[in-house]
Amino acid sequence: MADPDNDGVAIIIPVVNERANLERLLPRLDSYQVYIVDDGSTDGTQQLCSSWSNVHLIERHRRMGLVSAILEGFKRLPKECKYAAVMDSDFSHDPAYIPKLCEMARRNSSDLVVGSRYIPGGKNGDTPVRRIISFGGNIAFRSTFSAKVKDATSGFRVYSAKAIEFLLESNITEPISPSYAGQIDILRRLLGAGLRVNEYPIVFYKRNEGKSKLKMNDIGSFASLILRKGNIVRYAIVGASGILVNELILTLLFGYMHFFADPLAIETSVVSNFILNDRFTFRKRGSTNTEFLYRLGKYNLFSILGIIVNAAVFYGIIKAQILQSSSVIGIVLANFIGIVSAFIVTYLSSTFFVWGERGK
Repeated sequence: MADPDNDGVAIIIPVVNERANLERLLPRLDSYQVYIVDDGSTDGTQQLCSSWSNVHLIERHRRMGLVSAILEGFKRLPKECKYAAVMDSDFSHDPAYIPKLCEMARRNSSDLVVGSRYIPGGKNGDTPVRRIISFGGNIAFRSTFSAKVKDATSGFRVYSAKAIEFLLESNITEPISPSYAGQIDILRRLLGAGLRVNEYPIVFYKRNEGKSKLKMNDIGSFASLILRKGNIVRYAIVGASGILVNELILTLLFGYMHFFADPLAIETSVVSNFILNDRFTFRKRGSTNTEFLYRLGKYNLFSILGIIVNAAVFYGIIKAQILQSSSVIGIVLANFIGIVSAFIVTYLSSTFFVWGERGK
């Protein structure tokens, strides 16, 4: 039954063997134009879709990835489509939220509205393992891309026609990751292009029927994208340059001022790291002169925290005799674990507290 409020709104649902769920879901979407992107289902999904006049079936005959299916759905939308809602068919995404997501998009002129589990009013009802994966993925996204979006991995989204056009053009120039990692790749690109992104609170439910499509290679693709496109590699490169600066200053000054050479070398490397991070790692968060000094002060404090963490982890491992600390290998390994721990602390501190996060 047609609903005038749904004019210009289409629903895209990627599926693989989801007939049991679609039998219950499609009656709740009868006022929308629904685009089912089917990656080789063998459970009669195609026959079910053919019985609905508002359902458009896009058959791809083999599994080609979640985000690949979403992009394929975007390509098939009519020109008069103003918004496209993307959702799962397993009732983890409640279709009752679609009008609310679309209303936020209209009201705020949003190019993307994310159904969020992690803002006030939202809730994640998934399995414990999936909650841990989701939490870790979102922390990795926010720290890597300095973005305020709380639920970057959510697949329940509403896109504007402008966002859809941008993503299809962007995909030609540089293909978007076809798997689950593409969800954060999409968000990264939209934010980088200055498009407006908002979040609406949802309750995420554990799937009703069928099995999750998330695989280990999807997690690997996610990690690869984080390393290739994010801040963490640049931050590590800057840190390595700081070690060289430290060693150089210490070598130059030690013959003239034994006592002050080491602290001067440390502070010089900290300032060097800060300037490079400000202009290189977090260049999209460029400072004014006042912010520059304020951030430099905070960066110094968190650098001290990193030194404390390094020492605490090192001596904690040695004292607890977790490794063969009497051997050179044990001492080196304990120190390495301390360095990695300090790196994580200083990186997260830099991301969230020194350079902050980009707005929505």
